Amino acid sequence: MQINFHQLSFFFYVMGMLLALPSCEKQDDPGEKPYAIPSTYTFTDAMGNSTVDYAGQTQRLNMVAEIVTYLKTANTPGVRLDAQKLRDMYRNAGNPFTDNSLNNSGKQIKDKVFAPDQQLFEQYFDSIAAASQSDSPATVGRAGVGTSGSSNYLFSARGMEYTQLIEKGLMGALMYYQATGVYLDTDKMNADNSTPVSGKFYTEMEHHWDEAFGYFGVPFDFPTNTTGMRFCGKYCNDRDALLGTNKIMQAFIKGRAAISNKDMKTRDEQIILIRELWEKVMAGTAVHYLNGAKNTFTDDVLRNHQLSEAYAFIMSLKYNPARKVSMQQIENWLAQIGDNFYEVTLSSIVSVRDEIAAAYGFENVKEQL
Repeated sequence: MQINFHQLSFFFYVMGMLLALPSCEKQDDPGEKPYAIPSTYTFTDAMGNSTVDYAGQTQRLNMVAEIVTYLKTANTPGVRLDAQKLRDMYRNAGNPFTDNSLNNSGKQIKDKVFAPDQQLFEQYFDSIAAASQSDSPATVGRAGVGTSGSSNYLFSARGMEYTQLIEKGLMGALMYYQATGVYLDTDKMNADNSTPVSGKFYTEMEHHWDEAFGYFGVPFDFPTNTTGMRFCGKYCNDRDALLGTNKIMQAFIKGRAAISNKDMKTRDEQIILIRELWEKVMAGTAVHYLNGAKNTFTDDVLRNHQLSEAYAFIMSLKYNPARKVSMQQIENWLAQIGDNFYEVTLSSIVSVRDEIAAAYGFENVKEQL
């Protein structure tokens, strides 16, 4: 039998089409299938069981809240802080909390803080306890409570408010670090996502994502509902009007839905977005408090209070593994401010603010932040 050129061409065309069919088939790739993305951080399995769990993170945020409440009692002259009590709250030893469920939780703060800085907070505890022993008003070279109008704050002899360094510092070294540097990082995101953890309704990867979300500090239906937001979540909402930071919530929801549907490409895109937006929260809030220090420069109490907050937020920029700025930039900004807030200059405050704004693209809104 003789085959002419046209018949041969048609044969190869048909064979080519048949061979191409498997490469067009996408049903075996779950990431290519459409799936629902909820409007809130609410996820259930086929039986209607919630697959979300970040109870451990909520407990640690509650621990930080109790520490801060205790620290602020020393803003009243004559109140003495106990450094050992603070250390015990930090490592959850000796039933230090008023909430007994925290004492019995088996959780602590210290072992989740960025390891190289764990001792730093213990030094802060010692320093604030020592400052609280003073019966004199705060002034240059002397620790004590400073008063401006109806506001009272406990300062060190160098004008540093350790309550702010501890609270905002833990927002960075605990919450921001654990979320962006641990739970959303490679090791945790390589966890099993094929079967539920024994006795649970979620996979290991789903749970790690929930744990990152738990450190954000917002209700499951944020930003529609802002009741109960705290720590990083509160500052995220504060910065949203100028920086659009509340989009981080949709990224958390979309990433979680992607994990449940085996869509790792979308998950990884949301990790990038969460890190970028959370970094904007920290940098934007540093600029906000530098503005506050600038605007109250002649009032030692109000300036040093806001400068302490700015200093802690600048320090916290280092905890994001995908940060936009280098450690050298962060160290330069802290060095310009210095460690004696009574000696800070207005020009250094403005210079640091402008450099941070330039690094993060905030120039157009730096005055409003």
